[in-house]
Amino acid sequence: MKIFVEKNSIQKHVPWFYHPENPRRVEIIINALSKTFLNSYMLYVDVQSELNDVLPLLGKIHCKRYIEYILDRASKSPCELDPDTYLSRDSLELLVETVNLVYEIAVSHRNNDIIFLIIRPPGHHAGRCGKAFNAPTLGFCIFNNAAIAVEALKDNGYNKIAVLDFDIHHGNGTQEIYYKDPTVLHIDIHRNPIDFYPFTGYPEQIGKGRGKGYSVNFILEPESGDDSYSYILDHVLEIIEAYSPEALIVSAGFDGFMDDGLADTLLTEYTYYNIGKLLKELDLPTILVLEGGYNIGLERGVPALIYGALGIKKQYKPSKSKETIYKLNMMQAIKLYSHILKYLKKRG
Repeated sequence: MKIFVEKNSIQKHVPWFYHPENPRRVEIIINALSKTFLNSYMLYVDVQSELNDVLPLLGKIHCKRYIEYILDRASKSPCELDPDTYLSRDSLELLVETVNLVYEIAVSHRNNDIIFLIIRPPGHHAGRCGKAFNAPTLGFCIFNNAAIAVEALKDNGYNKIAVLDFDIHHGNGTQEIYYKDPTVLHIDIHRNPIDFYPFTGYPEQIGKGRGKGYSVNFILEPESGDDSYSYILDHVLEIIEAYSPEALIVSAGFDGFMDDGLADTLLTEYTYYNIGKLLKELDLPTILVLEGGYNIGLERGVPALIYGALGIKKQYKPSKSKETIYKLNMMQAIKLYSHILKYLKKRG
């Protein structure tokens, strides 16, 4: 396993007002890993990139109008794109570096190693032309890092790719980009969107056209614990195995951790350790890109995931959902699982 820390993510894209998406997020991860032997897996990277070098990469996933809009707003920075999303004077520099880093890592990734990119800002809410599926804002995201990684893997010769998004907020941007694409299986585990940003990602949204059956949205009710998540992860593993991808991209969000600040789920180290174990069991060329997570989720969730991915035995006590919540989560999960599996088996 390799953990690449984007050096400039600690120094650039800095809000001039209080905002949870700030450089301290990366510092929390560095401090947490530095207290363990896991710091030996960290490598700081400083990628020098030019805007003209990444424009063709951005054009693979975002429309020309949206790219031009971001460039225009960046020329007027500091500014806000919407109530959730900002651009500081050097945000564009970091965005260019991030896109280039993600692409270069993914386009050269050939073995079954796991690579974790500690980067920011996050990207999974950014759709083809910005806000996706009528979401109210971009949700801290500007360019879609996970989608850049998918396109890099395609350029790398991979023909079937799975995306696993475990940020507690639905990755509506990534889903929109690949909603009609049968070569990309997008599995997203998130809080029930009925009253939760971005208010998208219902189980009924399973793709469109040739992509029908390749968008999978598992939802969690408020105050869901590790037991509910474990039940869903078992089905996630079976769906990915049924699809049989050649590589895996992971949108790694840790904001579902109990008391991280932006959600009402009760997840602990137990869940993130098991996600890491799942990645190890799949044994695919795997690239994780950091999405959400703002406090304790990063401090405790990131090390737990890495322990699981490395196969290091740890004991964590799972949090429990109320019985009614667990049963509802279970019922929703099995219904979706059965529905999706029919599509995958029918199409081979």
